[in-house]
Amino acid sequence: MARQVPDPAEPVPGAEPTGEMTTAPRAEPAVPPAYGTAESSPPPIYGTVAKDASADRAAVRAFRPRRVVPAVITAILMTLLGLLVALEVISALLGRPLRLVPYDRILSWATSTPWNDPRVMTGAGLVGLLGLLLVLLALIPGRPTLIPVRTGDRDLAIGMQRRGFTRSLAHAAEQVQGIEHARVRLRGKAVHVAADSGMRDTRGLADAVREAVNLRITALSPVWKYPVRVHLREK
Repeated sequence: MARQVPDPAEPVPGAEPTGEMTTAPRAEPAVPPAYGTAESSPPPIYGTVAKDASADRAAVRAFRPRRVVPAVITAILMTLLGLLVALEVISALLGRPLRLVPYDRILSWATSTPWNDPRVMTGAGLVGLLGLLLVLLALIPGRPTLIPVRTGDRDLAIGMQRRGFTRSLAHAAEQVQGIEHARVRLRGKAVHVAADSGMRDTRGLADAVREAVNLRITALSPVWKYPVRVHLREK
């Protein structure tokens, strides 16, 4: 049942007016000791989400990239092979074999060629490598298009675009006093920050940038851990 929340500006029936309004203090983000964030646009602070292993696994599976190209190629090859076998079998049953495949020559070569022949070993090796490649493509996850975000609910999966994720981290780095421009790239599961500074004394500035980016990563709550590496460039 929905309940209507009274307007804070309206008096509550039965309550005596006090003449002043109290508000809860707003939580301030942690600031590095040597450098602080810019006062114009502080980074947003979000609520932390409790870690749930089953929910994290569900989110990772939901945004796992599909191997579309290898699957399509394999399906086309298997379909063509099945169609060829079906045509040969049906035509042979009707008494008019198509003989699209030279079975006589293949049978003659197979019966006269030993197993240790280099051609047989090479062909078997290529077929085995192809099968192993297909198995690896099915088991090893590719590069995800979305970054799974922790929700704490296995039935709710949320993903963030990689470009939006890196932009948010770059914005957090640029809020550190002394940083003029920052660029963030994801290499694997590591965050690489390239920050430009016009200050002469940059002692502790790289640590401040790393802490600001780590705070933003904590606020975004991605499922995976992203170690931060900062490269400070002085102008």
